[in-house]
Amino acid sequence: MIMTWLLLLWTLATLAVCQKVPDVSRIVSVKKQLLYDDLGRVRIFRGTNVVAKTAPFIPDIRPDAPPKHSFNQRDVDVLSQHGVTAIRLGIMWPGVEPARGQYNQTYLEDMKKIVQMCSDAGIYVLLDFHQDLLSEKYCGEGVPLWIENPNTGATGFPSPISPPYQLNASGIPSDEDCRKLPWGYYHFAKETQRGFQDLYSNVNGKRDAFVEYWKVVAKAFLGFKNILGYDIMNEPFNGDAVANALLLDVEYANENNLLPFYEAVSEGIRGIDPNAIIHFEPATIIQEKAGFSRVPGGPQYGNKTVFNFHYYETVQSNPLEAVIGYRIQTAEELQCGTFLGEYEMGVRTGAAAIQKYSVSADKFLLSMTGWEYKEYIIKGQMITGTNDGLVDEEGKVRSDMAVIWSRTHAHAVAGTPVFMEFQDASKVFILKFNFNGRTDGGGVTEIRTNLAIHYPQGYKVLIVSTSGSFAAMDGNGVSKNAIYVAPDSGKAANAGAGVAVAVYPQGSNPPALTAPDAAAAAPTAAPVETKKAGKGHSASVSFFAVLLVAMAV
Repeated sequence: MIMTWLLLLWTLATLAVCQKVPDVSRIVSVKKQLLYDDLGRVRIFRGTNVVAKTAPFIPDIRPDAPPKHSFNQRDVDVLSQHGVTAIRLGIMWPGVEPARGQYNQTYLEDMKKIVQMCSDAGIYVLLDFHQDLLSEKYCGEGVPLWIENPNTGATGFPSPISPPYQLNASGIPSDEDCRKLPWGYYHFAKETQRGFQDLYSNVNGKRDAFVEYWKVVAKAFLGFKNILGYDIMNEPFNGDAVANALLLDVEYANENNLLPFYEAVSEGIRGIDPNAIIHFEPATIIQEKAGFSRVPGGPQYGNKTVFNFHYYETVQSNPLEAVIGYRIQTAEELQCGTFLGEYEMGVRTGAAAIQKYSVSADKFLLSMTGWEYKEYIIKGQMITGTNDGLVDEEGKVRSDMAVIWSRTHAHAVAGTPVFMEFQDASKVFILKFNFNGRTDGGGVTEIRTNLAIHYPQGYKVLIVSTSGSFAAMDGNGVSKNAIYVAPDSGKAANAGAGVAVAVYPQGSNPPALTAPDAAAAAPTAAPVETKKAGKGHSASVSFFAVLLVAMAV
């Protein structure tokens, strides 16, 4: 009886700590693959992309919106129930600034409603300028129509890879014409490359206008704690390699074209939000090395800058874990963070492939947002990449996707994580970390899952530590599919104590569990053996050289 009362008091004391934890705490710094909140905890994100590529450049937020195009409270609830803790949200420039110097406050207010809904559910938002092929005038999307004035006639788009297409009154080719070639080929049209270069080089003030767009966005979202960062530009292209063949080398393009561009944009954003976490992306085709000599703004901003990369097997010559290794190595060299902003996460990919990606991310404690939650376009309207994910066109959750999307993982770790694994067959989850020693909300670790999917008969938690005691309890509030682990205030653990947590199904045997020692550290992800073809610097040049030859034919 005495032990029962002691256990009850212990649980209540720990629960009191948990109730002090805000649902959202700001991300304030980064170091390699680890992101830190203002409570001193490491945050690991599992998320998805929400991007409306076509007008009105925002999902339908009405409560009764058709499920195919909605992002309303129903969608937020679905994501939260399946362990999603972040979305990468397309904040589209044509939506923000449909005419030069005229900013659409209605669009921004509706976007803020999305961010607020996410905040209320404990979901973070990475704001993303999303583009593919830069403009509708080049069979893609991205910049407003008013900013691009491509040449026409014999040299018009998409020359030289195809004879010029007929354009409508707005200068846009037909969907039928755009579908004549795989969309990636249009990067090698002269007009597309010139468009990118003009933006980077500030021709006719285009870069200045882009900086102003980002400043307006930063000001609009300044008050939200759940802003994960600002992703300056999705999948930028090298620039005008026809005019400057050196830009065939992706590393050269990153350092000489993209870095100065990013410097100007990040300076503008930080002028509005001095604590901004800036995400910057390399030209997509990089293999091993990125080529950047510093982060935008210089080393003093390293702990507030994230090297955001994408992984698609059609582009990368190396397997995912090798690529993760290279990206963590780049983050270490630049003294910044890293984050996987896109990977295939939809029905075309299949649950088995998504599981493989998730296992690798867990292994290296890497945060990621997959492509994508829904296709926010009318079928046949857009040729750039789409991939339906968790829900179908009627808004029903796909059962196979639900199992993979909701895999048990640590979302907040009260210290430095050194190991995380979810065994999909047995449903055993193991987390190991070195405790930060805090007895307030910063000492609480949060594990996300979907209890009904992974633990329908209930679960047990086993905790071992090298110092003090810890207790676990169910989530409450917005995090009902969560398990909290917190220190016993009556028997506090020392800072640096090794802690191991196992979650396993009710009725099964507990796994063998040992706490890590103080010397344990987050994995550095040394690259695994790579494929022989297409390595690093030479791969970038050879890839583009082949395409350049094709352009000349």
